[in-house]
Amino acid sequence: MTAPASLSLLLTRLSFGAFLAIWGGNKLTSPEGTEGIFAKYYGIESLGTLAATGMGVAQIALGVVIMAGLFRTVSYGIGTAVHGASTIATFPHLIAPLAEGSNLIFWSGVPILFAALGLFLARYDDTLCSLDVMRKKSAGPAPQQS
Repeated sequence: MTAPASLSLLLTRLSFGAFLAIWGGNKLTSPEGTEGIFAKYYGIESLGTLAATGMGVAQIALGVVIMAGLFRTVSYGIGTAVHGASTIATFPHLIAPLAEGSNLIFWSGVPILFAALGLFLARYDDTLCSLDVMRKKSAGPAPQQS
C-alpha cells in the first residue's frame, strides 16, 4: 500500500471515530435532545434519559475504539451500521433536500456513510498507527508445532 493511501485510511479512521464520539458526547450533554431526535426520526417516543445517556457512553467508546484501529472488523462494521441507520432515518430529507420543510444538512451524512463503508472495506489495509497491527506485532510469530 502506498504512503498516501495509508495516510488517507488513517485520516478517515480518525475523523470517523471522532465524528461518532462527538455525537456520543452530544447524547451525554443533551439526553433530552436525543430523546426528541429519536421521537422525530426513529418513531421511538419513550427513549428515556438513561437510555440516551447509555447510548452516548457506548457511542463515545465506539468512536475511541475506531480511532485506535482496534477490532477493526467489528468496530468499523458497527460504526458504519450506526451511521447508516441514522442516514436512512433521514431518507425523506435525502430524496427532496430542497423541498419546503426539508433540511439540506442531512446530505452531509451521505459522504460520511460512504467514507465509513470504504474504511470498512479497506480495514485490512488500514494499518498505519492501528492498535490491531501493533498487538499482532508484539505477540510475535505463532509458536511452531512439532
